[in-house]
Amino acid sequence: MAGKLRHWKEKGGRFYARVAVPKPLIPYVGKSELLETLGGDRRAAMRKHPGAVAVLQAQIMSAERQAAQAGAMPVQEGRFLLTPAQIAASHYIRRLAFDDELRNDSRYALIGIDDQLVQQLRDGSAGKLSDLQLAETMGLEIERFRRAGNLTADAGSEEWRSIARALCAAELEALARVVERDEGDFTAQSSHPLIGNADPV
Repeated sequence: MAGKLRHWKEKGGRFYARVAVPKPLIPYVGKSELLETLGGDRRAAMRKHPGAVAVLQAQIMSAERQAAQAGAMPVQEGRFLLTPAQIAASHYIRRLAFDDELRNDSRYALIGIDDQLVQQLRDGSAGKLSDLQLAETMGLEIERFRRAGNLTADAGSEEWRSIARALCAAELEALARVVERDEGDFTAQSSHPLIGNADPV
């Protein structure tokens, strides 16, 4: 029966998808429940119901991210899983935004690019580094994404290595843009397929 569906509400001959907002998230959502109108035809409403619930739950997840960033609630491990490509693309974008911030500091001219790091990143993206070397190179970034709920891979696992390699490639691409920016070219984009073909986060 439709009346027994989760996240289902009937009122005045109309049907709705309904998702309750957890109390800690009400300040971020602005209400205690989310509703999506499904119309007055029961069959049509039942067809629309799963998609409408997914949209409402996405709003809840967005509020969870905001609350977690504000420190109002902990992030459940793996809550916002991303693919290695999405992690790489996110790192690349964040890295270039940070570079832009650094350029507003007068001490930026004293910063150079470490050739040894560049070689380490090349070897890492090619899979030539041991687990320990990968952890030394990109371990802090991996843990940052873990704390954000974006991954659950155990250190040394195939998935973990895939993520570490993707981050090495993203950092290498970001450094290439930094060099181009140092020459006055702020127009270049990454041609790396891992970053260019990543699904939007």
